Amino acid sequence: MLRRISKFSSGRRSKWAIIAIWLLLALALGQFQPKLQEATTNENEAFLPESAESTEVNDILDDDFATGREVEALIVYQREAGLTAADRARIAEDAEAICDSGELEDVLFVRGAFGRPCAPAAVEASVQTQQSQIAIGIAGGPAGGEGPTLVSDDGSTALTVIGTNSDDSDVILDNVEELRDLTPDSEAPEGELRSYVTGTAGFIGDSIEIFESIDVTLLLVTVSLVLILLLLIYRSPVIAFVPLLTVGIAYTIAAAAVYGLVEAGAFEVNGQTTAILIVLMFGAGTDYCLLIVARYREALRRYRDRHEAMAHATERTAPAILSAGGTVVAAMLVLTLADFKATATMGPVLALGVAIMILAGLTLLPAMLAALGRGAFWPSKPEHGSEPRGRLNFWGRVGHLVHDRPVPVLVTVVAVLALGCFGNLTDRDTLDFGEGFKTDPDSKLGQAVIDEKLEAGQSAATTVVADVGAEEPVVAALQSEREAAAAVVPTGLRSEDGRITRIDVTLTTDPFSDRASELIPSLRETVGDAAGDELALVGGLTAENHDTRDTLRSDANIIIPLILALIFVILAILLRALVAPIYLVASVVLSFGFALGVSSLLFNHVFDQSAGDPSLPTFAFIFLVALGVDYNIFLISRIREEHEHQETKEAVITGLERTGFVITSAGLILAATFSALASLPLEALFQIGFTVAFGLLVDTFVVRTLLVPSIAFLLGERNWWPSRAGS
Repeated sequence: MLRRISKFSSGRRSKWAIIAIWLLLALALGQFQPKLQEATTNENEAFLPESAESTEVNDILDDDFATGREVEALIVYQREAGLTAADRARIAEDAEAICDSGELEDVLFVRGAFGRPCAPAAVEASVQTQQSQIAIGIAGGPAGGEGPTLVSDDGSTALTVIGTNSDDSDVILDNVEELRDLTPDSEAPEGELRSYVTGTAGFIGDSIEIFESIDVTLLLVTVSLVLILLLLIYRSPVIAFVPLLTVGIAYTIAAAAVYGLVEAGAFEVNGQTTAILIVLMFGAGTDYCLLIVARYREALRRYRDRHEAMAHATERTAPAILSAGGTVVAAMLVLTLADFKATATMGPVLALGVAIMILAGLTLLPAMLAALGRGAFWPSKPEHGSEPRGRLNFWGRVGHLVHDRPVPVLVTVVAVLALGCFGNLTDRDTLDFGEGFKTDPDSKLGQAVIDEKLEAGQSAATTVVADVGAEEPVVAALQSEREAAAAVVPTGLRSEDGRITRIDVTLTTDPFSDRASELIPSLRETVGDAAGDELALVGGLTAENHDTRDTLRSDANIIIPLILALIFVILAILLRALVAPIYLVASVVLSFGFALGVSSLLFNHVFDQSAGDPSLPTFAFIFLVALGVDYNIFLISRIREEHEHQETKEAVITGLERTGFVITSAGLILAATFSALASLPLEALFQIGFTVAFGLLVDTFVVRTLLVPSIAFLLGERNWWPSRAGS
């Protein structure tokens, strides 16, 4: 089968048909690739697990309450010397202008520090016809509880609260931009009145704005890095552009396919997924292309005919590429089992991208290389009968060095990697919303002012829904939680059937912080005990963050063992052995532990990032193990091939000689593509990119070069058990 595909891809006539098909697909679907980012959904609640308590609260609010689920925007006004009478008048006028603005969508109420609370005319009409509970929210007065103050004690800061019931990304972003246009400039000169739009809507809006430009920035940085590295490595402009063109065409088609699936309602994707899709396809895709390029150059020295050389190169590299790519696809598909929907939807997107990349690598790339022939390597063309210079001798010397001292090499490498793993014992906090930005957007600055001047928790209330009969004991219990709850407000809002009520809780700390998330379990225990057998659930953004962290941890317990098992099975099938797959998997796991541990130490003590994203360990594991094992596959599959006519010692040395340069090049390129994530203004992506890039370099220069060969030398023919020697 692989032989037929190889011959067809590099055929004298068929190669032109393959090139035409791929180009036509790219031209037809290219218009949809830019639309993928516009179709992303970046609100946290859109990806919460179905099993989470915060998800249940959101469902109750959406389905049973006339107002739906509120997403509040807060406008923080501040004059450091104190608000003047003119400032107070301006704040009241702004509130009225917001109520009267026809540009804002889904606004329920506007409650300011000065002047009367108000609501858009459409909502007022709705209140009159429904006699609904929205009136409580509009009136601004809590039904039986005192809410947090809207003016600071020193008179320098005031809040205006805008309640909306839209969770649509575009609506939230448009509303935030309109509010910033209506209010004073946050960058006004020192001493003048400034305002910041923050709260849940502000943070979501700023996140969306960053993600909207993320793909273009990342694509430019990634392509530039790959192109520069290919030019430096091969010193041939043609051979640098061909793999890049192959990957670019594959990415265009993959992005269009993902966009079509999103529009068809198959799943939702967020900006992080689309960013990683770019990095993964350009990084891993270029690696697969380089494997074929290296084997093609080698074959051109043995075969006079370029088509025959290309067919041979593709046939010989296809098993390794299919195994390596299959490992990545399988690992990504395991993600669909995750309870956290952002992880689950990332799986099929990345698997689809890699699958299309493999197909392009085994068909489009051979067709283009066969068409170009030896000219692809200009100015250093590999002539028939010539010998390569320099590189084989270097990697041969490395192989002999490891062979002569396998035990010292093995012990030293394992000791160093194990020592680095101790860095994982470092105690790190979780990134909150503000810490997640590398820049200082309005929402982050506004939250800092609230933390300093007002009740930190009022930027995003924690929502409790309870049966009406349990309202009084639940409120009393919450009011007794002085260390957690700064204010408890029974809103008076009722579900449409009158059975459920909503209570708003202002926490004593920043609701976006790690400390606030840690308060959720005790609050849930408190309301559960107070309600007895009746309904009482805790939701809201802080609860969503807590549930996200818990779900990521439980997902890791399922995902990690399954990925390891799948990789082992793929390696066992590829190598027709059981011994080699064991140490190949173990080596990349040890490399992962080292990379994560050392990265944690660097984040804490060098980059001054004491907090980490909760998804970092899981994503770092997935990419480092799935991609790191690729290099082991490239090496060990070549060793297995050479073992067909050599003893294991000679096969290992020849495998290192033949793959050393290409694997090192591939590792550098893949590490560079993941490091491109560091160019983005989000700490979570920076940390993922740095950790994976660092781990890939360790895999390239330590695991594949020293650790795996030393074990292979020590085991000898036992590497291939239960296969027979030479089989």
